[in-house]
Amino acid sequence: MESLKAAVAGGADAVFLGLSNFSARAFAGNFNHEEYQEAIRYCHVRGVKIYVTMNTMLFETEMENAFKEIEFLYQCGTDALLVQDFGLFNYIRTRYPDFDIHCSTQMHIHNVAGVRLMKKLGAKRVVIARETPLEIVKKACATGMSIEVFAYGAICISYSGQCLMSASLKNRSANRGMCAQTCRLRYYPGDSMHFKEGDYVLSPKDLNVIDRLPDLIEAGVDSLKIEGRMKRPEYVWLVTRTFRDAIDAYYDGKEYHVDKKREKELLLMFNRGFSHGHLFGDDAMARMSQYRPNHQGIVIGTVLGYADGMVVARLSDFLYQHDGLRIICDPEDIGLTAVKIYKQGKLVSMASPGDVVSLECKAKIPPKKGMKLHKTTDARLLEEINRHIREDERNITVVVSYSAKVGEPLGIMARDMDGNVGCAQSAQLLEQPKKAPLDKEKIEGSLKKTGELPFVVEIGESVCEPVFLPVSVLNETRRQAYEELAAQRVKGRNNNACDYHARIEERHVPDIRMIVEAGEKIDKPGVMTAIKGKTLSPVVNENQDKSQHMAGMVVSQAGDLAMNLEHCIAGMTFNCANSYALEFLLGFKGIDGVAFSSEASNLQIQAALEAFEKRHGFCPDTYRLVYGKRTLMNVKNSIFVSEIPKIISDGHGNVFKMDYNNGIVEIKEPHAYSSVNGVCHGSYLILDASDDKTEKILEEAYEEVF
Repeated sequence: MESLKAAVAGGADAVFLGLSNFSARAFAGNFNHEEYQEAIRYCHVRGVKIYVTMNTMLFETEMENAFKEIEFLYQCGTDALLVQDFGLFNYIRTRYPDFDIHCSTQMHIHNVAGVRLMKKLGAKRVVIARETPLEIVKKACATGMSIEVFAYGAICISYSGQCLMSASLKNRSANRGMCAQTCRLRYYPGDSMHFKEGDYVLSPKDLNVIDRLPDLIEAGVDSLKIEGRMKRPEYVWLVTRTFRDAIDAYYDGKEYHVDKKREKELLLMFNRGFSHGHLFGDDAMARMSQYRPNHQGIVIGTVLGYADGMVVARLSDFLYQHDGLRIICDPEDIGLTAVKIYKQGKLVSMASPGDVVSLECKAKIPPKKGMKLHKTTDARLLEEINRHIREDERNITVVVSYSAKVGEPLGIMARDMDGNVGCAQSAQLLEQPKKAPLDKEKIEGSLKKTGELPFVVEIGESVCEPVFLPVSVLNETRRQAYEELAAQRVKGRNNNACDYHARIEERHVPDIRMIVEAGEKIDKPGVMTAIKGKTLSPVVNENQDKSQHMAGMVVSQAGDLAMNLEHCIAGMTFNCANSYALEFLLGFKGIDGVAFSSEASNLQIQAALEAFEKRHGFCPDTYRLVYGKRTLMNVKNSIFVSEIPKIISDGHGNVFKMDYNNGIVEIKEPHAYSSVNGVCHGSYLILDASDDKTEKILEEAYEEVF
């Protein structure tokens, strides 16, 4: 809630947040129902929209609870839902046709074909993949779809919705909001030596495109997303205010440049270094932060020595009491707080550039002379921003008219610029004044008091006779009128829900019992060989636009569904894990069957199939992965500045093969995924030509399904 209020104070047009379940930030301080109702009132009264994230892959056993959450959010008047799961998307657009849906970046929309498809299906907005370059963003905007781009903050190294690294290594699914951020760990070349760039080869810098804001507006972008759900309120306010100022300057016809003071403040608040990312074509050197994966702050000094638990440093910038500090050191950085600052043996509350200071520093490995002292939090900056958050109220202009006539109740009408009206009449009739009349000055003075509501009152056309009314009654009547206006601004929806319907007819299709990803065709009855570039469509197809014929293929992403399909299978990368996602995919002409997500267990798949059969009377052709090394990450362009290794390792015995395909780095699973298929029509295998067990695995799997 504190961060939400900071975003509103900073000038956000909309705030996105998650409830306790089904959010891609499962470990954020998400909102329960009571808190959410407070949040939506707070935002809507101030003219700010609320978008709720339900952007995770869902299992069948979660669907009923998800539907209850959607009903709650719908009734509350939520402005839009951000969704990843195609099944959830299908349910919402059918049951709640007036509920706006935004395609989350986890839905993996990264080309014009995908944008056009989701527009046709009724999505209101697409949060386009962070890897999308400006040229394609322009084309996406030209389709008429509202496009949102990430503009600031932490970014993923892999295409969102397609990262299995955390699930594979830590059993924490990124597609279900539990990413363990394995991209921020150390990795090494295959020989376990260190990379020249640094060991954090999968760790990108933070995104910051504020100096290219005019390019984005002129490209037709409707919304800029600031990452901040895991950040402190001061970060949220500072970044939001900076973008608000830049946007306002653009529309006022003025140039905007972040000044040196604000640039320094942004660095202090959080940074891994900044880049323009793929949006503006930064190369690996500009995009990656391979020396350190964490907040760097700014350099404010150099270590001169260390003894008896005290570090001595010469400052190059100001230091204040309670500032957070870090000494850059190997193998681990040293963190400390400037609780006490000693200068020439005396305690001081601040020190200036050039000063030599001593600080308490409990370090396992003593810092050495020449190491850099970084400031990672600035106590005075945080104090200043918190004052702004308290004082920068988001005011709404309200025109208030009143009627004060003897023998009638006092009538008050408050109107906002959006046409909402709040009216109230006093419970007591106005009387002739005997002593002190309730005159125009007193009435209007009272009307300008709005309490905690962010209203700025302008007095409209009114009638005022000399009257008497207790001040307490005047105040209560005013409160009722303003509360009614606030309620109008917050109002939820009437229940316009429709019955959910998605009729799928059983179809007669070729009997494919096994799908095998391999380098060459496997000539066996009932086997579909998925060969990259031929019968297996790419997971990333950035330039896909116009329709084309695709026959006998495993298709991989939303843009493929807009093609002319014939006897195709929807692959695992659609993240299908429930019966509603099955319905969505099988609803496309030319899709004969669906491969479940490899993250779905047999029990979860069984529940989805039973629910599907209960609704439709038949069980569709489905497949599940039974063996193979999955692609854990799809990374755009090389992430290496000088060396391009064929393998990397994580120091725990895991070795990851790196495949390079048409500008995409595919990071492969270190050990083959293996499972028994006892639920689906057919099996899915990923075979590696270098694996000497390939032939045996293929034969055993073939015998099982036939």
